[in-house]
Amino acid sequence: MAEYNDFYGYNSAQYGQIYEKTEEKIGDADTTTPDDEIEKQKRLQIAEHNAKAATAHFASLFGSKDFGESAMVGFRPAWYDLQQILLEEYKHKTPIKESAMNEIAPRLRNAATILLFAERLVKGLEKLEADAEMIATVKEGFEVLLEKASAQKLNLPEYHKTKKEIAKFKKPAQFLDLCNVLFK
Repeated sequence: MAEYNDFYGYNSAQYGQIYEKTEEKIGDADTTTPDDEIEKQKRLQIAEHNAKAATAHFASLFGSKDFGESAMVGFRPAWYDLQQILLEEYKHKTPIKESAMNEIAPRLRNAATILLFAERLVKGLEKLEADAEMIATVKEGFEVLLEKASAQKLNLPEYHKTKKEIAKFKKPAQFLDLCNVLFK
């Protein structure tokens, strides 16, 4: 979990700064005109907007609580390798719409989410002493879902947004109903 926290904390603080446009000097202080000052203020506003948009974009990609919590069930992405990709993008000032993270982050989040659901739902079924065949079917379903997530983007609910609901489950059928929603 510490690796994710370091990755997220560092990059969420830095991401916006990379996409700010650098301030260009317009002449020297003695020769600036009011029009130059207005243009300078516009560029500063655009730079602030770009920085906020980039920071919000990074948060939307990597800000899921599922990333941190999935470390507890053994999810260990190569955060260092992702950092290297981001550093290259920072170096080349890659626009956020062209960032490799737009493809990578959703798939990683799906993997984290699937692993969390799998761990928690299977444990829940085992706790309720559900039929061994039912548990095996659920495990197999999550394996198939994980393979599917590696090949394409999926629109899965985040685990942390449903975990309070899952905690209230008292019957195996409730777990199966959720699995059926996830496996579609």
